[in-house]
Amino acid sequence: MDFKKLNINIFFISIVALVIAGIFKYEEPKTINVSGEFSKKIQKDRISVVLNIKNLDKNSSVAIQKSNKTYNEISSYIEELKKSEPLLEIQTTEYTTYEKQEWNQNLKKNIKLGVESLIALEITTPNSESIKNILDKISKFNDIYLTGFNTFVSKETLQKEQAEGLTLAVKNAKEKATYIAKGNNQKIGKMVSVNAFNDISNYAPRAMYKSVSASAESVYASDMAPVIYTGSADVSVKVDAVFELK
Repeated sequence: MDFKKLNINIFFISIVALVIAGIFKYEEPKTINVSGEFSKKIQKDRISVVLNIKNLDKNSSVAIQKSNKTYNEISSYIEELKKSEPLLEIQTTEYTTYEKQEWNQNLKKNIKLGVESLIALEITTPNSESIKNILDKISKFNDIYLTGFNTFVSKETLQKEQAEGLTLAVKNAKEKATYIAKGNNQKIGKMVSVNAFNDISNYAPRAMYKSVSASAESVYASDMAPVIYTGSADVSVKVDAVFELK
């Protein structure tokens, strides 16, 4: 037997074994990646309505004058409301005139009805009573139409809730990481990184009208003012966080 050759083979086998052991040597993970969640139902704190002032006349100047008169009166009323309610906002979203036509079945063509003047106002407020007062006011006009109604969460409230939610979502992630690390006889260290994802889901606005007796000799518009339910919204914050392990 060639002992010299045998020793060389054993040497190389030992080297290979050490290399393989180095490659497959178990190392505990240095970090852990976990998700954290937070969700909350919050009350919507803003109401907005869109009012359209429309007047139709053969003469465009007459149509414009009628719309302007109503516009000035209703905007003055809302400006008065703003004095006691600084969060009430008003903006003019449309101011147009256009030729209005209608299909005539007998003539088989469109015929001109006149020129329609349109002014649109959007009003936003946190106060449902103000909206009810405005709806009461516009019922006195025959050229104002309620064309839009919405309830939502204000930017200020949303930012506050999401900031608080982020703190709690990170806390939730840390609790998960601690629990997982403990199962591996490890502890978590500092947070290495975090990515946050915000979401808000609105529920459809609802309005229920009070019933009024049809036999009443006179019914004030305020008796028909809607009971406005702003509803709520779901706010959620999710994070992906990475923690050190030790």
